[in-house]
Amino acid sequence: MLQQLRRNIDELAFSGPGNFLDMDDYHAWCIDKQGVVHDYHPEILKLNVKFGTTDIVRLPFTGETLSERLVHCDKTYDAYLQGMIAEFGGTIEEAKKALLSIIHTPVFPRKNCYICAKLLYESDPQEYSLVIGSLGFRQADGNIYWEYG
Repeated sequence: MLQQLRRNIDELAFSGPGNFLDMDDYHAWCIDKQGVVHDYHPEILKLNVKFGTTDIVRLPFTGETLSERLVHCDKTYDAYLQGMIAEFGGTIEEAKKALLSIIHTPVFPRKNCYICAKLLYESDPQEYSLVIGSLGFRQADGNIYWEYG
């Protein structure tokens, strides 16, 4: 019964709200102990999307397939940090410290949601939970346009 429930959850994850089959089609953010979402500013999130609004909806992924997504995301995270070291020198810890120093500023690299969320989570795993899921924009008519995930 538990296995069937997991399959059903996975089928829901693959069926929507977005295209979960594309490993790069997701969004990531953190939630702190008080329930506050830590993510890019809404104005940044709605840039370069067709139906972006400041009424943002987040829906976490669930199910066993989330572990596959995490493996892909962690590889991306590691490659990003290695790329920083190759370009600027230093160590992984120095690269993380440099990125953390700009994490809540407009100069943090856009379209790097997992890097941003993972850095914040790693900075204090007792304070933050890392979430991967879909990000959508509620339209004036109440419908949600799912942009990521």
